[in-house]
Parts: sequence; C-alpha cells; structure tokens
Amino acid sequence: MNLRRWIRSKESYKDIRGYLRTARISIPYDIYVLRAFYYGIFSALLFFAFSLSLPRLSEIPLFSFLSVFSKTPLYLISPLIGYAAYKLFLLYPKYLAVVRKTKIDLILPHAAAFCYGMSKGGTPVYEIFKELAKSFHTYGEFSKEASFIVRDVELFGCSPVEAMKNVAETTPSEKLRDFLENLIPMVESGGDIQRYFSVKMSQYFEHARRTQTMFLQTLEMIGEVYVVAFVAMPIFLLITLATSGLLSIPQTPLIFNALYFGLPFGSIAFILLLDFITPKEDLDIGFVKKVHLKRFAWVEEEGMNEEEYRRKVKEYESRKQNKKIFDIIKNPFAPLIKKPLYALCLGVLTAPLLFSLESSLDKKLLLATIGFIAPLCIFYELKMRKLIKIEKTIPDFLKRLAEINESGLTLKEAIRIVLKSRIGLLSKEVRRAWHDMELGSEMREALVRFEERVGSPALRRSITLVVKASEMSSDMKDILYIAASDAENMLSLRKDRVMTTFIYVATIYISFGTFLYICYALSMQFMTSLSKLGTQINVPELNSMMFTTSCILGFFSGLISGQMGEGRLLSGLKHSIIFLLATYFIFTLLMGY
Repeated sequence: MNLRRWIRSKESYKDIRGYLRTARISIPYDIYVLRAFYYGIFSALLFFAFSLSLPRLSEIPLFSFLSVFSKTPLYLISPLIGYAAYKLFLLYPKYLAVVRKTKIDLILPHAAAFCYGMSKGGTPVYEIFKELAKSFHTYGEFSKEASFIVRDVELFGCSPVEAMKNVAETTPSEKLRDFLENLIPMVESGGDIQRYFSVKMSQYFEHARRTQTMFLQTLEMIGEVYVVAFVAMPIFLLITLATSGLLSIPQTPLIFNALYFGLPFGSIAFILLLDFITPKEDLDIGFVKKVHLKRFAWVEEEGMNEEEYRRKVKEYESRKQNKKIFDIIKNPFAPLIKKPLYALCLGVLTAPLLFSLESSLDKKLLLATIGFIAPLCIFYELKMRKLIKIEKTIPDFLKRLAEINESGLTLKEAIRIVLKSRIGLLSKEVRRAWHDMELGSEMREALVRFEERVGSPALRRSITLVVKASEMSSDMKDILYIAASDAENMLSLRKDRVMTTFIYVATIYISFGTFLYICYALSMQFMTSLSKLGTQINVPELNSMMFTTSCILGFFSGLISGQMGEGRLLSGLKHSIIFLLATYFIFTLLMGY
C-alpha cells in the first residue's frame, strides 16, 4: 500500500492514467505501474539466469551459435533488460491507444454513413449511438466508444450531451473528438442533424483518400529502404565474401550466422513496422455468433409426456447432426474456406510428403515449408476472392432495391423483384433470405440471418443500417442509397490502393530476381573462373550459403509483399511460395545444386 501511495504522489505517472483511459484498460493506474515494477524485476531475474546458463547451452549443437556470447558477461546488463521490460509495459497503453485511434479513424466514415442513414429514418441521436453500441462486430472500436456514451447515460444518469462530452474528452481519436464536439451544439440547439451527418460522411471519406495517398507515399520510401537493406546488402556481402576469399578462413561461420539470423530477424522487425503504420481495413469475412431473435405468441398448451418429449428431442438432435455430416460430404472444403487456418492441418500432412522427395536437408526443409503453407495459402485466397466478388455486387444490389422501393413497393417486395435479375454470388443468399420470409420469418430476422451467412464487412454495415432504419421508416430509398454510397466509397479506396501498390510489389519481384541472377552468376561464372585459376574457393559451401540465404529472403520478401500490397500478412503467402519455388528450380535445374 505504501508503494501505491508513493506511485500516486509521483507526477510522472499521471500520464499513465490518461493512456489507460484512452486505451479503455480498466485498471487503476497505480496498480498498473506496480505490475510494471514486478514484470521488470521478473525479466531481469530471468535474463540473469539465462546468461549464467549460456556456456552450457552453447555446448548443445542446436544452440552452438550462442558460443559467440558464452564468454561475454551478459549478466551485467540484466538490470538494463529489467528496466526495458518495465518501460515497455508502461508504454503498452499508449501503443494500444494509438492502435485504437487508427481503427476508429478507419471506421469513422462508415459510422458517419450509419448515423446519416438512421437520422434519415427519424431516429434520435442517442438511439443512433445506442444501436452503434450493439454493433461491435460491424463498427469495432467506434462501437466501443458509443457503448461508453450509453453507459454514462443508463448507468451513471448523465444526459446524452454530458455523455458525449465525456467520451470526447477520453477518446484517442481526434476525428471522433471533433465529430462529437461539433455534434453537441447541433443537439442542444435542434439544428439540422441530417445535414451534419451528410457533410461529415463526405468529409471523412475525402480525408480517408488523402490519408491513403500520404500513406502510399510513405510506403514507397519504405519499399526502397527494404530493397537496399534486405536485397542489395546480401548481394554486396556475397560478392565481398567471394572476391576476398573469406570463405576459407575461420571467421566465415560468424558471417554466415550473422546473415542467417540477421535477415529473418530484420525482416520480422520490418513486418512489425509495416503492421504498425498500415491502416488496417477490415477485409476479412467475419461470421458473428448466431443471434436468437425472440418472438412471442400465444399458443394452445399441448400435453406431452416426458418419454415422448425426450424421443422428439433425440430425433431433432439426430437430424441436426446428420445434416451437418451431409453438408460436409456435399462440400468438404467449406469449413476450410470459412476458417483457412484449419488448412494448416492439411499442411501437416503434405509437408512430410514433400520432405521425403529430396536428399539434402536444406532442400527438404524448403519443400516441407511449401507443403505446410500451400493449403493455408490456397484456402485463404479462395476466401478472399469470394469476399471481393461479393463486395463488388453490393452497391449495385442496394441501388436496385432503392430504385424499386422508390416506385412505391415495400423492401420485401423489392427483394423479390431483384431476385429476377443477376446479382452474382449474392443471388443464392438473397434467394434464401426471400424463402426465409416466405416461410413466415419477419424481414428483420431474414436479413440478420442473411448477414450471418455471408459475413462480408461491407454487407454487414449495409444490412445493419437497413435493418435498424427499417424499424423506424418504410421509406427506405434514401437509406439504401446511403448504404450503396458507403460501399462504393470503400471499394474505390481499396481499388486505388491495389493499383498504386502493384508497382511496389513488382519492385520486390524484380529485386529478388536480381538476387537470384547474382547467385547464378557467382556460382556458374565467377567462382568457376576462379577455380580454374587455382584459387582455393569452397564452391559447395558458397552454393549452400546462397541457397539458404535465397530461401530466407524469398520467404520473408513474399510476406512483406503481401503486407505492402494488400495490407494482410497472409496475402503474402502466395508470393512466398512463388519465390521459394523459383529458388528451388533455379538452384536445382540451372545451377545443379
């Protein structure tokens, strides 16, 4: 308790309290700082124990590379390691607040579109935030901020205006703060809320385009740094080693270890940097948990004995289980497309098969790596292609509904008429939604189940808006056009990014191709000429080093290509497989390795 009192008395720790609030971490700041002390002490002791055991660890063949540090008194820096762990723990709330700020800013244009659509249907401002708070699976961190407005009103008895002021003071996003601070006078004075939301929606989408342009310019510079540091530098090192004859002296293994460990760890750090600065648009298919929509109706009581009841429940469960088995037999790959990470189970089976095709260990590991990640890559790409095809049809689908609704027909009738036209992959799911309504389900229930089945982020936002607004008004024309505009803006931003980053990905391909050509020239031309002159050059060792370096560089270059080009690490698996296969065939077929 005395330590907590001392922490509260220190002004330097007051900022932690603000970061914890903006990060929405529900821990008192003095307890959080106390935990940081404990983690720092534990890290220092752990590193101290590791440094003392280093000489014995280096005797194990697997950890022989640690022999370089075995005679270094690393235990002396244990306090420094503890202090670093302590500072990192204190910095985590600030990092989390920055991450939340990015997520809120990304979803803000879509949230503004939702507010605009709901206000068109006559929904009060507080009810709009209440609906946003219920839609975390759609609006993410913005929904969490809205939930704090609802909490302050319903739990603490604040007025909606006071609650918005509280959130504006504690949110990490300056844009959201500006959004709420400008909204408050409109609510207090009874201004034109609809126009405000409309202006904000357009303003935020335009700002998103400018932000993306600035980010892509930064990405171009980072791409050039990567090419120099992780492609040109290994080439320079290979040429230096070959021309200086260092391959025949004892220091060579140290250089090899630096290359083998420097490339992967440097690449991982580069990936983390890209992940930190990249605006992360929700491009994944997410399936929310099934929502049980309750409807109450008076029914006549029907007597049933316990035995008959148990029999009927057993029959129902049996039919349900049989249907699951039939669905798996009918489409065995559906679970893998829905959850591509499950495909790693297939990778565990295919990796040993490819591992057995080669005799040398490095080639075995290369083929095994391809076999392990290939199933995940295939099913992930199938999933993303399906997502992209679905989302391309959403604006047209919503516009058609709006046009039909404008003629005086209800939304339910508009869905029936749209079914007669071709709307791509959505046709099947829209037809199921229509049959759901025909069998007696309410339109809201059918649309929510439709959203659950498809799982597209753009469709989630559109259906959430349509479902909520339909409860307030039957005139859905303007709301459908707003939802279509929201989807179109998202697709436009994504298209601009893909077109711009294509050149960055192409640069990585050209750089890696240049690296493979240098390896080929060194092995087949330069080293061969030196050998004929009688120079003592260990050519097999050089080839082995170049092969291993190419594998490491190819794998991580592929991941970085996916992170730069599409903003998703798993999208880089296809590039990694291409680079690894190119390495295998060039070294095997052209270089005879």
